[in-house]
Amino acid sequence: MTELAGLSIAIFDQLLKLGEKTAQIISDARSFNDDTEQYYNKIVDENNRTKQLRHILFEPSPIYGGLTLFENFDDDVQQQIKVFLGRLVHMLKEALDLLESRYGNNEAAKKPSMTTSLSSLSLTSSRSSQEARSPSPRSWKHYSRQSISLLKWSLQDKKRTEEVLKDFSDLNGRIHENIKLWCLASSIGLNMQHLKRLQNDENAKQLGFDIDATLQITATEVGRMDFSFELSSAWLECLRRATPVEERFALVQEDGKTFLMEHRRYDGQPDVAGEIDSRTRIRINDLAGLLSQPKEKVFCIPRCVGWKYVQSQSDIAFLFETPQGCIPEPVSLYRLLDMKTVKLTLGQRFKLASALAKCITQLQMVKWVHESFRSENILFFPSASKKCIGSDSDEPCIDYGDPCVLGFEFTRPEIDFSAGFADLSLERDVYRHPERQGRPGRMFTKIHDVYALGVVLLEIGLWQRAITLEKNQFRTARDPFVIQAQLLKQAQRRLGDKMGEKYQQVVIACLTGEFGVQNDTREDLKLQQAFRTQVVDVLERASSCL
Repeated sequence: MTELAGLSIAIFDQLLKLGEKTAQIISDARSFNDDTEQYYNKIVDENNRTKQLRHILFEPSPIYGGLTLFENFDDDVQQQIKVFLGRLVHMLKEALDLLESRYGNNEAAKKPSMTTSLSSLSLTSSRSSQEARSPSPRSWKHYSRQSISLLKWSLQDKKRTEEVLKDFSDLNGRIHENIKLWCLASSIGLNMQHLKRLQNDENAKQLGFDIDATLQITATEVGRMDFSFELSSAWLECLRRATPVEERFALVQEDGKTFLMEHRRYDGQPDVAGEIDSRTRIRINDLAGLLSQPKEKVFCIPRCVGWKYVQSQSDIAFLFETPQGCIPEPVSLYRLLDMKTVKLTLGQRFKLASALAKCITQLQMVKWVHESFRSENILFFPSASKKCIGSDSDEPCIDYGDPCVLGFEFTRPEIDFSAGFADLSLERDVYRHPERQGRPGRMFTKIHDVYALGVVLLEIGLWQRAITLEKNQFRTARDPFVIQAQLLKQAQRRLGDKMGEKYQQVVIACLTGEFGVQNDTREDLKLQQAFRTQVVDVLERASSCL
């Protein structure tokens, strides 16, 4: 283990030296291309991230028994980090070799301008300029070696350098996200001192680890919150006057601001004071506390400002902030799927699918489960400034890569036991794993949220509500696995033609739960990594190309 740690530190150091040298060459090559500053800044940023990760992983601490965080990871994780770093070194070395082949042995002052047009390049032979202008055909051997080298760089090497630098940045980003996953989702993520280190360490803050660490600390401490997130009675009147939005939501106006209200039916018996029972109160307050925490945008979850029991309507209302710069006229994915006038481009569908997959993986990382992930709980707010491209009307534009995920009636920390309430609604059962339909017979796990995501991705790909994918809307389905089989059949028969083979494979993997994982850890760490690789990364790469 010590040898592997030493080797990984050495690779980190090599990566830092390569990064500094690459940045220096780009800085000197001021005519590298029009985006020289962009590439220079990118390499500097990636180098800073490398330094911060090195500090997090290899700074000995009493928290880890005098060892480093790296040494507290399992052997498998340590090996993966070493392999990832090796790939980074290889990529950056290729970019450096390409740059040095053009600039490495020249002084900056002698470097010709790369912005010079091809017509003015020194593509002349060593003969006179008059002879160079001769219309007679000439052989490449008559041109100077410097001229040919410059043309080769312009037409080939420059493009490859740009590609390598982009791939390097993308891979470094994936390594960053994987290390965050190992820090939070592995067994070390149960160590409260470790989480507080990520919460307070300056390097961890620069990497964004502190936000997710805080979420996990809050989830771990759920049930022990002293703070009440219940709204004051002054909110009751505006809650009663809320403007309905579809079936589950409403808009609330208060003090010149617009809030989104999600209401949940309270079927319990109020106490003598007309309030909800104490057990439900604790559960609701804990949930509001979790949802009120600051979260990265990738969670797709708006911030909750509190909750209130509206006795006259027997509803428990959750209040959320609405996105800035948007028109407060939300529409659900469920409704959009039924609107014949709405047709998303391939790029829009992939961006939406990618955003939702990232949402699920973020919830998994901080040890949350959703339990009610379905299209009616996915909302979009039209932009207040952007207009639809290609539209003659002033219709507001919806950014389908920026959904709001709600439906938090049962959302909870993974460590909390699922109540397992019976729900016989086919409209909702179609999104549930067969093990969770009707009266659940098994505790809710990560794979059940993955299944629900698969159903929603199938809807997006076919642009059709899941309940309509069977002619009788599954009313004759006696076995929960019949619904799963029908959804799989639809994905296998129709999805490839509409969305491509990669998207089809993603959906089938989610619906079957087959990610090639064996001998997983107690925290389902291997499943989470496989889900990132086979679903999140695939959708993200595809969406970035469209």
